[in-house]
Amino acid sequence: MTIPKRIIMLNQMAGPLFRELAEGLTPYFVDGAMLFTGHPDTLYVANNYNKKLIISSAPTYDRRSPFSRFVSWIHYIFASSRLIISSRKSDLFLLVSNPPLLGGWFWLLNKIFKRPYAIIVYDIHPDLLVTMGFIGRNNPIVWLWNSMNKMVYRNAEVVITLGEHMANRIRAKCQTFDVDIEVIPPWADTNAIIPLSYQSNPLSKEFNPESRSIVLYSGNMGISHDIESMLEAAKTLSHRRDILFLFIGAGSCWQTALEFKEKYSLTNLEIYPLQAEDQLPYTMTLATLSLVSLDEGAEELMVPSKVFYYLAAGSAVIGICKGENELRDIIEGANCGVCVSPRCPQQLANEIVALIDDKKRVNRYRRNARTTAVSHYSREAGISQFISVFSKVGWIELDKKKGGL
Repeated sequence: MTIPKRIIMLNQMAGPLFRELAEGLTPYFVDGAMLFTGHPDTLYVANNYNKKLIISSAPTYDRRSPFSRFVSWIHYIFASSRLIISSRKSDLFLLVSNPPLLGGWFWLLNKIFKRPYAIIVYDIHPDLLVTMGFIGRNNPIVWLWNSMNKMVYRNAEVVITLGEHMANRIRAKCQTFDVDIEVIPPWADTNAIIPLSYQSNPLSKEFNPESRSIVLYSGNMGISHDIESMLEAAKTLSHRRDILFLFIGAGSCWQTALEFKEKYSLTNLEIYPLQAEDQLPYTMTLATLSLVSLDEGAEELMVPSKVFYYLAAGSAVIGICKGENELRDIIEGANCGVCVSPRCPQQLANEIVALIDDKKRVNRYRRNARTTAVSHYSREAGISQFISVFSKVGWIELDKKKGGL
Protein backbone atom coordinates (compact mmCIF):
# COMPACT_ATOMS: atom_id res chain seq x y z
CA MET A 1 0.00 0.00 0.00
CA THR A 2 1.21 3.50 -0.85
CA ILE A 3 1.63 5.62 2.28
CA PRO A 4 -0.95 8.46 2.26
CA LYS A 5 0.45 11.97 2.05
CA ARG A 6 -2.44 13.78 3.75
CA ILE A 7 -5.14 12.90 6.27
CA ILE A 8 -8.59 14.48 6.00
CA MET A 9 -10.55 14.32 9.26
CA LEU A 10 -14.34 14.65 9.22
CA ASN A 11 -16.02 15.44 12.54
CA GLN A 12 -18.90 17.90 12.87
CA MET A 13 -18.19 18.54 16.56
CA ALA A 14 -14.42 18.17 16.87
CA GLY A 15 -13.79 19.33 20.42
CA PRO A 16 -10.48 19.44 22.30
CA LEU A 17 -9.83 15.71 22.19
CA PHE A 18 -10.27 15.35 18.43
CA ARG A 19 -8.35 18.55 17.76
CA GLU A 20 -5.49 17.19 19.87
CA LEU A 21 -5.61 14.02 17.77
CA ALA A 22 -5.32 16.15 14.60
CA GLU A 23 -2.33 17.95 16.09
CA GLY A 24 -0.69 14.64 17.01
CA LEU A 25 -1.20 12.98 13.62
CA THR A 26 -0.32 15.93 11.37
CA PRO A 27 3.49 15.56 11.61
CA TYR A 28 3.31 12.02 10.22
CA PHE A 29 1.91 13.08 6.84
CA VAL A 30 4.05 14.90 4.30
CA ASP A 31 1.16 17.12 3.19
CA GLY A 32 -0.21 17.52 6.71
CA ALA A 33 -3.86 17.30 7.73
CA MET A 34 -7.23 18.94 7.19
CA LEU A 35 -9.92 18.98 9.88
CA PHE A 36 -13.45 19.80 8.70
CA THR A 37 -15.61 20.79 11.67
CA GLY A 38 -18.31 23.11 12.93
CA HIS A 39 -17.15 23.15 16.55
CA PRO A 40 -16.95 26.85 17.54
CA ASP A 41 -14.03 26.48 19.98
CA THR A 42 -11.95 24.58 17.44
CA LEU A 43 -12.71 27.14 14.74
CA TYR A 44 -11.79 29.92 17.16
CA VAL A 45 -8.25 28.58 17.59
CA ALA A 46 -7.82 27.61 13.93
CA ASN A 47 -5.57 30.54 13.10
CA ASN A 48 -3.03 29.43 15.69
CA TYR A 49 -1.80 26.63 13.45
CA ASN A 50 0.59 26.72 10.54
CA LYS A 51 -0.21 25.31 7.12
CA LYS A 52 0.50 21.70 8.13
CA LEU A 53 -2.88 21.55 9.90
CA ILE A 54 -5.78 23.26 8.15
CA ILE A 55 -8.98 23.64 10.18
CA SER A 56 -11.83 24.29 7.78
CA SER A 57 -15.24 25.67 8.78
CA ALA A 58 -18.25 23.36 8.43
CA PRO A 59 -21.98 23.57 9.34
CA THR A 60 -22.27 23.45 13.11
CA TYR A 61 -24.28 20.97 15.17
CA ASP A 62 -27.66 22.35 16.23
CA ARG A 63 -28.81 20.43 19.31
CA ARG A 64 -31.96 22.49 20.05
CA SER A 65 -34.39 19.77 18.93
CA PRO A 66 -34.36 16.34 17.22
CA PHE A 67 -35.39 18.02 13.95
CA SER A 68 -32.68 20.69 14.12
CA ARG A 69 -30.10 17.99 14.90
CA PHE A 70 -31.12 15.98 11.85
CA VAL A 71 -31.07 19.05 9.60
CA SER A 72 -27.60 20.03 10.83
CA TRP A 73 -26.38 16.47 10.18
CA ILE A 74 -27.58 16.68 6.58
CA HIS A 75 -25.96 20.08 6.10
CA TYR A 76 -22.62 18.75 7.30
CA ILE A 77 -22.83 15.59 5.20
CA PHE A 78 -23.46 17.47 2.00
CA ALA A 79 -20.85 20.10 2.83
CA SER A 80 -18.26 17.34 3.31
CA SER A 81 -19.01 15.99 -0.16
CA ARG A 82 -16.81 18.58 -1.84
CA LEU A 83 -13.81 17.41 0.20
CA ILE A 84 -14.44 13.81 -0.79
CA ILE A 85 -14.95 14.65 -4.46
CA SER A 86 -11.92 16.94 -4.65
CA SER A 87 -9.64 14.62 -2.67
CA ARG A 88 -6.44 13.20 -4.16
CA LYS A 89 -5.46 9.57 -4.53
CA SER A 90 -2.79 10.14 -1.92
CA ASP A 91 -5.36 11.24 0.70
CA LEU A 92 -6.55 9.23 3.68
CA PHE A 93 -9.87 9.89 5.44
CA LEU A 94 -10.59 9.55 9.14
CA LEU A 95 -14.35 9.62 9.82
CA VAL A 96 -16.30 9.63 13.05
CA SER A 97 -19.86 8.66 13.92
CA ASN A 98 -20.72 12.35 14.27
CA PRO A 99 -22.93 12.93 12.41
CA PRO A 100 -24.22 9.33 12.54
CA LEU A 101 -25.09 9.16 8.83
CA LEU A 102 -21.70 10.39 7.65
CA GLY A 103 -20.23 6.91 7.23
CA GLY A 104 -22.96 5.74 4.88
CA TRP A 105 -22.77 8.84 2.72
CA PHE A 106 -18.98 8.61 2.54
CA TRP A 107 -19.22 4.92 1.62
CA LEU A 108 -21.54 5.73 -1.31
CA LEU A 109 -19.27 8.45 -2.71
CA ASN A 110 -16.20 6.36 -2.04
CA LYS A 111 -17.49 3.65 -4.36
CA ILE A 112 -16.32 6.06 -7.07
CA PHE A 113 -13.23 7.64 -5.51
CA LYS A 114 -11.92 4.65 -3.53
CA ARG A 115 -9.97 6.47 -0.83
CA PRO A 116 -8.62 4.52 2.14
CA TYR A 117 -10.43 5.34 5.35
CA ALA A 118 -10.77 4.56 9.03
CA ILE A 119 -13.78 5.26 11.20
CA ILE A 120 -14.00 6.11 14.90
CA VAL A 121 -17.27 4.95 16.45
CA TYR A 122 -18.10 7.27 19.34
CA ASP A 123 -21.77 6.25 19.67
CA ILE A 124 -23.31 3.12 18.20
CA HIS A 125 -26.27 4.03 16.02
CA PRO A 126 -29.09 3.24 15.44
CA ASP A 127 -28.93 1.25 18.69
CA LEU A 128 -28.67 4.39 20.82
CA LEU A 129 -31.72 5.97 19.18
CA VAL A 130 -33.67 2.73 19.69
CA THR A 131 -32.64 2.58 23.35
CA MET A 132 -33.67 6.20 23.91
CA GLY A 133 -37.06 5.54 22.32
CA PHE A 134 -36.67 7.78 19.27
CA ILE A 135 -37.30 4.90 16.88
CA GLY A 136 -38.85 1.45 17.19
CA ARG A 137 -36.64 -1.63 17.15
CA ASN A 138 -38.63 -3.18 14.28
CA ASN A 139 -38.69 -0.03 12.18
CA PRO A 140 -37.33 -0.72 8.65
CA ILE A 141 -35.01 2.25 9.10
CA VAL A 142 -33.15 0.30 11.80
CA TRP A 143 -32.51 -2.60 9.42
CA LEU A 144 -31.40 -0.22 6.67
CA TRP A 145 -29.12 1.69 9.02
CA ASN A 146 -27.50 -1.48 10.37
CA SER A 147 -26.97 -2.74 6.84
CA MET A 148 -25.32 0.55 5.91
CA ASN A 149 -23.04 0.36 8.98
CA LYS A 150 -21.92 -3.14 8.03
CA MET A 151 -20.84 -1.94 4.60
CA VAL A 152 -18.99 1.00 6.14
CA TYR A 153 -17.19 -1.26 8.64
CA ARG A 154 -16.42 -3.92 6.05
CA ASN A 155 -14.68 -1.51 3.69
CA ALA A 156 -12.80 0.45 6.36
CA GLU A 157 -9.13 -0.34 6.82
CA VAL A 158 -9.72 -0.20 10.55
CA VAL A 159 -12.66 0.52 12.87
CA ILE A 160 -11.73 2.26 16.12
CA THR A 161 -14.00 2.47 19.13
CA LEU A 162 -13.71 3.61 22.72
CA GLY A 163 -13.98 0.45 24.81
CA GLU A 164 -14.18 -3.32 24.82
CA HIS A 165 -17.92 -3.43 25.47
CA MET A 166 -18.52 -1.22 22.44
CA ALA A 167 -16.09 -3.30 20.38
CA ASN A 168 -17.96 -6.48 21.27
CA ARG A 169 -21.23 -4.88 20.21
CA ILE A 170 -19.73 -3.99 16.81
CA ARG A 171 -18.19 -7.46 16.42
CA ALA A 172 -21.63 -8.98 16.98
CA LYS A 173 -22.91 -6.94 14.05
CA CYS A 174 -20.05 -8.06 11.79
CA GLN A 175 -20.03 -11.82 12.33
CA THR A 176 -20.26 -12.66 8.62
CA PHE A 177 -17.03 -10.89 7.60
CA ASP A 178 -13.64 -9.92 8.97
CA VAL A 179 -13.16 -6.42 10.34
CA ASP A 180 -10.20 -4.96 12.18
CA ILE A 181 -11.61 -3.41 15.36
CA GLU A 182 -9.24 -1.51 17.63
CA VAL A 183 -10.02 -0.07 21.06
CA ILE A 184 -8.55 3.33 21.92
CA PRO A 185 -10.12 5.09 24.92
CA PRO A 186 -10.56 8.85 25.10
CA TRP A 187 -8.09 10.94 27.06
CA ALA A 188 -7.53 14.33 28.64
CA ASP A 189 -4.60 16.70 28.38
CA THR A 190 -3.07 16.01 31.79
CA ASN A 191 -0.59 18.85 31.29
CA ALA A 192 -3.37 21.42 30.82
CA ILE A 193 -5.82 20.00 33.37
CA ILE A 194 -4.16 19.56 36.76
CA PRO A 195 -5.63 19.51 40.27
CA LEU A 196 -5.92 23.00 41.79
CA SER A 197 -6.56 24.06 45.35
CA TYR A 198 -9.42 26.40 46.20
CA GLN A 199 -6.97 29.24 46.66
CA SER A 200 -5.14 28.72 43.35
CA ASN A 201 -8.25 28.28 41.17
CA PRO A 202 -9.22 31.68 39.68
CA LEU A 203 -12.87 30.61 39.38
CA SER A 204 -13.32 29.51 43.00
CA LYS A 205 -14.72 32.80 44.29
CA GLU A 206 -17.06 33.19 41.33
CA PHE A 207 -18.54 29.68 41.30
CA ASN A 208 -18.11 28.73 44.96
CA PRO A 209 -17.90 31.84 47.14
CA GLU A 210 -18.83 29.92 50.31
CA SER A 211 -16.11 27.29 49.81
CA ARG A 212 -18.55 24.39 49.84
CA SER A 213 -17.84 20.84 48.67
CA ILE A 214 -18.79 20.80 45.00
CA VAL A 215 -20.61 17.98 43.25
CA LEU A 216 -20.00 18.72 39.58
CA TYR A 217 -21.79 17.68 36.42
CA SER A 218 -20.10 19.09 33.33
CA GLY A 219 -20.93 18.63 29.64
CA ASN A 220 -23.86 17.43 27.60
CA MET A 221 -27.13 17.37 29.53
CA GLY A 222 -29.04 15.03 27.24
CA ILE A 223 -31.74 12.44 27.69
CA SER A 224 -29.22 9.59 28.05
CA HIS A 225 -27.53 11.10 31.12
CA ASP A 226 -30.12 10.62 33.91
CA ILE A 227 -30.10 14.29 34.85
CA GLU A 228 -33.35 13.70 36.73
CA SER A 229 -31.67 11.56 39.40
CA MET A 230 -28.99 14.20 39.92
CA LEU A 231 -31.62 16.91 40.36
CA GLU A 232 -33.62 14.80 42.81
CA ALA A 233 -30.45 14.09 44.78
CA ALA A 234 -29.79 17.83 44.98
CA LYS A 235 -33.32 18.38 46.30
CA THR A 236 -32.90 15.59 48.85
CA LEU A 237 -29.68 17.18 50.12
CA SER A 238 -30.95 20.76 50.14
CA HIS A 239 -30.50 20.79 53.93
CA ARG A 240 -26.75 20.24 53.59
CA ARG A 241 -25.39 23.77 53.49
CA ASP A 242 -21.85 22.45 52.96
CA ILE A 243 -22.65 20.79 49.58
CA LEU A 244 -23.12 22.65 46.28
CA PHE A 245 -24.34 20.94 43.12
CA LEU A 246 -22.78 22.66 40.11
CA PHE A 247 -24.11 21.91 36.62
CA ILE A 248 -22.21 23.36 33.65
CA GLY A 249 -23.33 22.33 30.20
CA ALA A 250 -25.90 22.35 27.44
CA GLY A 251 -28.42 20.02 25.89
CA SER A 252 -32.05 19.05 25.93
CA CYS A 253 -32.20 18.79 29.76
CA TRP A 254 -30.45 22.10 30.55
CA GLN A 255 -33.69 24.08 30.65
CA THR A 256 -35.35 21.29 32.63
CA ALA A 257 -32.62 21.59 35.25
CA LEU A 258 -33.04 25.37 35.45
CA GLU A 259 -36.81 25.03 35.88
CA PHE A 260 -36.30 22.36 38.56
CA LYS A 261 -34.04 24.70 40.54
CA GLU A 262 -36.58 27.51 40.34
CA LYS A 263 -39.56 25.28 41.15
CA TYR A 264 -38.02 24.03 44.41
CA SER A 265 -36.03 27.21 45.21
CA LEU A 266 -32.83 25.21 45.59
CA THR A 267 -29.95 27.28 46.92
CA ASN A 268 -27.61 24.28 46.79
CA LEU A 269 -27.87 23.99 42.98
CA GLU A 270 -26.25 26.31 40.46
CA ILE A 271 -26.66 25.89 36.70
CA TYR A 272 -24.42 27.51 34.10
CA PRO A 273 -24.19 27.26 30.32
CA LEU A 274 -21.12 25.79 28.67
CA GLN A 275 -18.04 27.84 29.42
CA ALA A 276 -15.30 28.79 26.99
CA GLU A 277 -12.81 26.02 26.35
CA ASP A 278 -9.96 27.94 27.98
CA GLN A 279 -11.92 27.80 31.26
CA LEU A 280 -12.01 24.00 31.28
CA PRO A 281 -8.84 23.57 33.41
CA TYR A 282 -10.55 25.67 36.10
CA THR A 283 -14.17 24.51 35.97
CA MET A 284 -13.17 20.84 36.07
CA THR A 285 -10.91 21.35 39.06
CA LEU A 286 -13.64 22.98 41.16
CA ALA A 287 -15.07 19.56 41.97
CA THR A 288 -14.72 17.44 45.08
CA LEU A 289 -16.97 14.83 43.46
CA SER A 290 -18.00 14.58 39.82
CA LEU A 291 -21.02 12.86 38.32
CA VAL A 292 -21.09 10.91 35.07
CA SER A 293 -23.96 8.83 33.75
CA LEU A 294 -24.76 6.03 31.35
CA ASP A 295 -28.52 5.67 31.31
CA GLU A 296 -30.04 2.21 31.33
CA GLY A 297 -29.67 0.55 27.94
CA ALA A 298 -26.75 2.74 26.79
CA GLU A 299 -24.04 0.73 28.57
CA GLU A 300 -22.50 -0.84 25.45
CA LEU A 301 -23.26 2.04 23.10
CA MET A 302 -21.06 4.91 24.31
CA VAL A 303 -18.28 5.94 26.68
CA PRO A 304 -18.69 9.35 28.37
CA SER A 305 -15.50 11.25 27.59
CA LYS A 306 -16.07 13.63 30.52
CA VAL A 307 -14.90 10.94 32.95
CA PHE A 308 -11.33 11.28 31.63
CA TYR A 309 -11.37 15.02 32.31
CA TYR A 310 -12.64 14.32 35.82
CA LEU A 311 -9.74 11.93 36.36
CA ALA A 312 -7.20 14.46 35.11
CA ALA A 313 -8.65 17.09 37.44
CA GLY A 314 -8.18 14.77 40.40
CA SER A 315 -11.86 14.45 41.23
CA ALA A 316 -13.54 11.50 42.88
CA VAL A 317 -16.19 10.09 40.54
CA ILE A 318 -19.70 8.74 41.03
CA GLY A 319 -20.83 6.75 38.00
CA ILE A 320 -24.54 6.30 37.37
CA CYS A 321 -24.76 3.05 35.42
CA LYS A 322 -26.18 -0.46 35.44
CA GLY A 323 -24.43 -3.81 35.00
CA GLU A 324 -21.10 -4.36 33.28
CA ASN A 325 -19.96 -1.40 31.22
CA GLU A 326 -16.97 0.76 30.33
CA LEU A 327 -17.75 3.44 32.90
CA ARG A 328 -17.82 0.96 35.77
CA ASP A 329 -14.60 -0.66 34.52
CA ILE A 330 -12.83 2.71 34.49
CA ILE A 331 -14.00 3.78 37.96
CA GLU A 332 -13.35 0.42 39.61
CA GLY A 333 -10.06 -0.09 37.77
CA ALA A 334 -8.79 3.29 38.96
CA ASN A 335 -10.34 2.89 42.44
CA CYS A 336 -11.42 6.51 42.15
CA GLY A 337 -15.09 6.39 43.13
CA VAL A 338 -18.30 4.39 43.25
CA CYS A 339 -21.17 3.43 40.97
CA VAL A 340 -24.91 3.67 41.62
CA SER A 341 -27.89 2.46 39.65
CA PRO A 342 -29.78 4.74 37.24
CA ARG A 343 -33.12 6.15 38.40
CA CYS A 344 -32.14 5.77 42.07
CA PRO A 345 -31.77 9.35 43.36
CA GLN A 346 -31.85 8.35 47.04
CA GLN A 347 -28.98 5.93 46.52
CA LEU A 348 -27.08 8.68 44.70
CA ALA A 349 -27.73 11.14 47.53
CA ASN A 350 -26.58 8.59 50.11
CA GLU A 351 -23.30 7.97 48.27
CA ILE A 352 -22.64 11.69 47.91
CA VAL A 353 -23.07 12.18 51.65
CA ALA A 354 -20.94 9.13 52.46
CA LEU A 355 -18.06 10.48 50.39
CA ILE A 356 -18.31 14.11 51.46
CA ASP A 357 -18.34 13.03 55.11
CA ASP A 358 -15.36 10.69 54.70
CA LYS A 359 -12.49 13.05 53.85
CA LYS A 360 -9.85 10.35 54.00
CA ARG A 361 -11.68 8.13 51.54
CA VAL A 362 -12.57 10.88 49.09
CA ASN A 363 -9.00 12.20 49.11
CA ARG A 364 -7.72 8.69 48.33
CA TYR A 365 -10.12 8.48 45.39
CA ARG A 366 -8.95 11.88 44.18
CA ARG A 367 -5.28 10.89 44.27
CA ASN A 368 -6.04 7.64 42.45
CA ALA A 369 -8.01 9.51 39.77
CA ARG A 370 -5.11 11.77 38.93
CA THR A 371 -2.55 8.96 39.00
CA THR A 372 -4.65 6.87 36.61
CA ALA A 373 -5.18 9.78 34.23
CA VAL A 374 -1.46 10.43 33.95
CA SER A 375 -0.49 6.77 33.55
CA HIS A 376 -3.31 5.52 31.28
CA TYR A 377 -5.45 8.32 29.86
CA SER A 378 -3.09 11.14 28.99
CA ARG A 379 -3.03 12.89 25.64
CA GLU A 380 0.35 11.34 24.86
CA ALA A 381 -0.87 7.82 25.64
CA GLY A 382 -3.99 8.18 23.49
CA ILE A 383 -2.30 9.66 20.43
CA SER A 384 0.49 7.09 20.58
CA GLN A 385 -2.14 4.35 20.29
CA PHE A 386 -3.53 5.95 17.12
CA ILE A 387 -0.03 6.22 15.68
CA SER A 388 0.58 2.56 16.47
CA VAL A 389 -2.68 1.47 14.77
CA PHE A 390 -2.00 3.63 11.69
CA SER A 391 1.50 2.19 11.50
CA LYS A 392 0.11 -1.35 11.66
CA VAL A 393 -2.17 -0.75 8.65
CA GLY A 394 0.68 0.86 6.70
CA TRP A 395 -0.35 4.52 6.78
CA ILE A 396 2.56 5.77 8.90
CA GLU A 397 6.26 4.99 8.88
CA LEU A 398 7.38 5.55 12.42
CA ASP A 399 11.01 6.17 11.44
CA LYS A 400 10.00 8.85 8.90
CA LYS A 401 8.13 11.41 10.94
CA LYS A 402 7.89 14.58 8.86
CA GLY A 403 8.31 17.17 11.61
CA GLY A 404 6.02 18.98 14.03
CA LEU A 405 3.46 21.72 13.70
